[in-house]
Amino acid sequence: METTVNMTKWVQDCYSSYSAHFINMGLRLGFGRDELGDIVSQFFLDLLEKNIDPQSIQHPKTYLSTAFRRKLVDHYRGTRQVPKVCDAGVAESFPVPSIQDTLEAVQSNSELISKIRKAFDKLPKRSRQIVYMKYYEGLSTDEIALRTGLEKRTVYNQLHEGIKFLRKELSAGAPGIHLSSLLSLLPLL
Repeated sequence: METTVNMTKWVQDCYSSYSAHFINMGLRLGFGRDELGDIVSQFFLDLLEKNIDPQSIQHPKTYLSTAFRRKLVDHYRGTRQVPKVCDAGVAESFPVPSIQDTLEAVQSNSELISKIRKAFDKLPKRSRQIVYMKYYEGLSTDEIALRTGLEKRTVYNQLHEGIKFLRKELSAGAPGIHLSSLLSLLPLL
């Protein structure tokens, strides 16, 4: 019983000491004052329910500030409104592509992938390896340098030259498509 009384007193003292600090923290993050009053109160009620030993906390302000920041993040994530993409009535007005349209799209994608494959195969071996590591494996320039044993600057230059070559090769074959879109298709090669 005495532990509960000590915990209640500690939480009340913390509320008196830090509630203004927490409200200011929330205001800086864009929360409203009324909303923050409720969040701060709920935070201290949750803290009381956790029944934490106050003596185990060496730096109460730091501990509570971190916990409150997490509470704000959780609150934001919980209340964030996901925008509607479209209403049901609008969705019904979009035509469903026919099988013919779908087959034509797949065929044109196959042709595009074939063009990318041919251009990719024309790259020098080192450039092809580096472009592959960067865009297929998702490695950074530093990670590629470590894996290949090349200097970071060499990796950067090879990557630059490889992209420049691909852009030149594919600009005639796929006008209007951005190189980043083409590189995203490398895993299909």
